[in-house]
Amino acid sequence: MSQTEDTPSNADQVAYWNDKAGETWAAFQSLLDRQIAPLGIRAMDALSPSYGETIIDVGCGCGDTTLALARAVGASGAVTGVDISRPMLEVAAARITQNALTQAAVVEADAQTFAFETGASDAIFSRFGVMFFHQPAVAFANLRSSLKSGGRLAFVCWRPPDLRLLRRLAKATAG
Repeated sequence: MSQTEDTPSNADQVAYWNDKAGETWAAFQSLLDRQIAPLGIRAMDALSPSYGETIIDVGCGCGDTTLALARAVGASGAVTGVDISRPMLEVAAARITQNALTQAAVVEADAQTFAFETGASDAIFSRFGVMFFHQPAVAFANLRSSLKSGGRLAFVCWRPPDLRLLRRLAKATAG
């Protein structure tokens, strides 16, 4: 696996998540994971990971979903957590080691441009990681190339700010 050369990266996001944002998330990992876990669980249920599968976890952050996926695929499976944030990946790697999940690993990479092994994965999962792509169509095409025939994708992603229900309700009730 290596990074492709001809696709623009998410340089702004890389800088952002390797500075205060990544450090803050890493520091408050437990609290933040608890807050968004229910949404990730629903998406993971939809993905329905199975024993022995190979799964990519896009935007794995501090590894909460990578750990859960690794437990689901068992010792004969493999889960690769991919993220651009070194501070968060350090937490994820430590958690993988602490939990002795040898079927899990993390990679510091931009999933939009990373050269995944073609046709090697059964599924792709993301809990709030796919919404940061500079070029979503390019990113999803890149991810698709990593899937086996019949591969699956499940993710949780915020809608654009102008489409979020709470924002619309706030505008509707404001004077």
